Amino acid sequence: MTGITHCYFIGIGGIGMSAIARYLHAEGLAVAGYDRTDSSLVASLKSAGMSISAGASEAEALAHFNRWLNAAPQEGTLVVRTPAVPNDFPVLVRARESGCRMGKRSEVLGWLTENKPTLAVAGTHGKTTTSALLAHLMNEQTSGCRAFIGGILVGTQSNAVWSPNAEWTVVEADEFDRSFLHLHPTHAAITSTDPDHLDVYGDIASFHEGFKAFAERVSGTLFLEADVHIKGVNSMRYGVTASSSTAEAWQAAATALHIEKGWLTGDVWAGGRWHEGVRFPLAGIHNVKNALAAVCLAEAAGADVEGCLKQLGTFQGIERRFAYHIRADHGIYIDDYAHHPVELEAAIAAARLHHPGRKITGIFQPHLFSRTRDNLVEFGRALAQLDRVFLLPVYPAREAPITGIDSQALFENIPHPHKYLIESHQIFDNLKEFPPDVLMTLGAGDIDRCVQPLTHWLKEDPHRFKVDT
Repeated sequence: MTGITHCYFIGIGGIGMSAIARYLHAEGLAVAGYDRTDSSLVASLKSAGMSISAGASEAEALAHFNRWLNAAPQEGTLVVRTPAVPNDFPVLVRARESGCRMGKRSEVLGWLTENKPTLAVAGTHGKTTTSALLAHLMNEQTSGCRAFIGGILVGTQSNAVWSPNAEWTVVEADEFDRSFLHLHPTHAAITSTDPDHLDVYGDIASFHEGFKAFAERVSGTLFLEADVHIKGVNSMRYGVTASSSTAEAWQAAATALHIEKGWLTGDVWAGGRWHEGVRFPLAGIHNVKNALAAVCLAEAAGADVEGCLKQLGTFQGIERRFAYHIRADHGIYIDDYAHHPVELEAAIAAARLHHPGRKITGIFQPHLFSRTRDNLVEFGRALAQLDRVFLLPVYPAREAPITGIDSQALFENIPHPHKYLIESHQIFDNLKEFPPDVLMTLGAGDIDRCVQPLTHWLKEDPHRFKVDT
């Protein structure tokens, strides 16, 4: 990044892109960008002083980029792109022709962390939560940290953390497009390796080979969740177990988990000794594992384990990660980013653990045609664990449609008597007809746009939840 003074992001509204944009802007670079849709995230970047063209036509977007390019020095410009933008997009074509330095988001993240102490979190699930927890722990250290998070931290309403004297950088090591192979982590954790992004990798064996290649790039200590097995990769272990002897063979472990005053609480083996009655800040066994991974990495970076376990209790959460919007006796509304069958199962299990005996209604938006195709049966099995299912159309993101793969195909694979195939504009009418007890919105597309309207609507009248009879 030496010599770069001006940076333009094509797809600046993406959660990963915007974190880097925030950081570079805070470091004094002139940051601008384009996104195909306007959003609250884009609005927050604009309010920070970044010039952004959002929701504009291609001609308007190109004009905005040309104005930025004309004001920038001939040397010192960087254009960052997301893979979601097609190669023939006019702004991208103009950027290539202009001679600007070009880079994918993953490459820029690699440049920013090159030759710097780095803590990386990889895995099909749990990257954002674990990275956010880790950033929270590391930011409490004397020098703080800098971090690029794939979600908005509730406490700061930002997806980037930076301290002027930061020694360590926290990053998510994303397997999509083999992005994590641009990183050279000092220490890293792999939370899970359930197959995903087979449109990139082709098959499960190649997917696991990608994680093995990432593991080989770690210069220090690698931590694997206890159920993760990658052929040819050895590491320290962490996880949840009922056996104290197993726990003491791992770097970190939690046992005797139970709900206490609304908190998931248990005994933790970490730092070579037991810590009793540790309260975990997020719902679900999967988030206990994420917290343990964060503690392992923080300890590897020199943090005090006992202090970290206490600091977990002050973590305020991440938007769209089992986020409570209503938590009352008469009804509950939870929003979660779950977009893979394993993530859906974990989120639903967490809701049942924390709210036993209550009926759960889920509104799910599938994300990507390829992921839907590759997991039709698994998605159906996961969604069948809800008491009532409302299924929305597939959110295509970067993909073109695949013949025969749509929400109707998924709908037919849900073995459940209470399932409904709906459009987003029908959500309120369906909830009027079938008032929820515990409501969950689930998915990684644009379902997040329903969250605030749903919250306001449900709060307007408590009887919009199911009346307990």
